[in-house]
Amino acid sequence: DIGKDDFLGKAVIEIHEIYKAKDFMNKWIPLEKCESGQILISARFIPAKKINRSIGHIALAVHKAKKIEKKNMLKKADPYVLIKLGKEEHKSETVNNSQRPSWNFGAEFDIKESSPRQISIEVFDEDIGNDANIGNITIDMDTIIKKKTIENVWTKLENCKSGEVLISAKFTPSLVVDVNEEDISNSTINMEKEVIIKEIETKKEQTTSLDKPKQVVTEQSYLELKNPDGHDIEFVDPIYCDDEYVVVEKNSKNWFLVVSSLANLPINVNLVPFKQTSDTSSAIFLYPLPRGGFHNIKRVVHSGKGLKKCGYEKDCVLRAGEPYQFWTDTQGKNFNLGNLKTETFGPDKSWVVYKPEYFESQDYIEATLRQSEQAEPLFSGPISLYDTLNVEAA
Repeated sequence: DIGKDDFLGKAVIEIHEIYKAKDFMNKWIPLEKCESGQILISARFIPAKKINRSIGHIALAVHKAKKIEKKNMLKKADPYVLIKLGKEEHKSETVNNSQRPSWNFGAEFDIKESSPRQISIEVFDEDIGNDANIGNITIDMDTIIKKKTIENVWTKLENCKSGEVLISAKFTPSLVVDVNEEDISNSTINMEKEVIIKEIETKKEQTTSLDKPKQVVTEQSYLELKNPDGHDIEFVDPIYCDDEYVVVEKNSKNWFLVVSSLANLPINVNLVPFKQTSDTSSAIFLYPLPRGGFHNIKRVVHSGKGLKKCGYEKDCVLRAGEPYQFWTDTQGKNFNLGNLKTETFGPDKSWVVYKPEYFESQDYIEATLRQSEQAEPLFSGPISLYDTLNVEAA
């Protein structure tokens, strides 16, 4: 403003919360010292030694589009596509006078630990002066990383009346550790491998019990053992690992298993709101889904229950297999919506229902999780929705 700018509010983010969560996307933070307001942020904690570490390479292609919105009533669109990852942009050629443009346009990105976690695809109508945006989509990079390959998938454009784009993507992981980053020379790595192989050959001559594998595993990079059925068991240290995936050296084995000796470990969970697609006054269904990939949300959407995501994920940490009471504050009262239980695999059997009778004129749901009614809250915070709740439905 001219003169002094008006103060509208502030938000304080604790550094230790980012460190604890490691990664959260699209989190609404309430503004302080004001009557109302929230800001949408994303953050990711990356250790200094990993900040320039390569994760892999993503090749993304936008083949064509159909049914794109016609902004100008006098003529068809002159569309082009813009693919962006952070500050890196790739622009296609313009296809003149077409509502069904074909680009077959590709872009490639080298992905590091510090890279943004979303790729945006925007479609514009080229015009003299200001090009009009006629739709966009945002792709979660973790989805591409987990699936490895996506081929010829039609995806609806957002922020427009109509339109779809046909996309493909491929992720190639980087399996080579940056030697300079770890300050280890190739000669040292090769020498350590030779020593390890010799130690393994010595161990094979001894009778080893599975009851106490820990002492050996902590000292070796890998060790072959015999289980009671006579099959080989090989303990492998990963080349790289984080909260979402591990990379191991390929060998003759066709599969491997990541296990823990502890049951009911805490896991990263997203509380995700859904509602019925066919009912404008639908109740809100709240699912606890394992964090780390859009495929968990797609599993609910394609479950045949007619649900669509209607808000943003709220991240928390829960113990697998343990029930938690879901409480909400609304209309000046505190309601228990039932129990939630998170599983790391299998069908989604646990959710609670936020009924229309609880609705207030707001775009969020207050959530509190407890192990019992009298217990201290283990988690508390708002779950933000895309739209304000329809109070008339209540």
